[in-house]
Amino acid sequence: MRPTPLQLYFLGLAAIVTGAWGMDASGSMWPMACGASTGMMCTAPLVRQLLERWRARRAR
Repeated sequence: MRPTPLQLYFLGLAAIVTGAWGMDASGSMWPMACGASTGMMCTAPLVRQLLERWRARRAR
């Protein structure tokens, strides 16, 4: 079963929150950097889907 783009987006948000918690707990910037980059990668499919819908509407 493949996750939907919205589910991936929420997974990315969870990674950002977990990274922020890890940064607070460890005092290092690495957890936040990893969480933020994961969040960006998980957001890309949602942005792609929204752009496809927008282009389809404009093509009508």
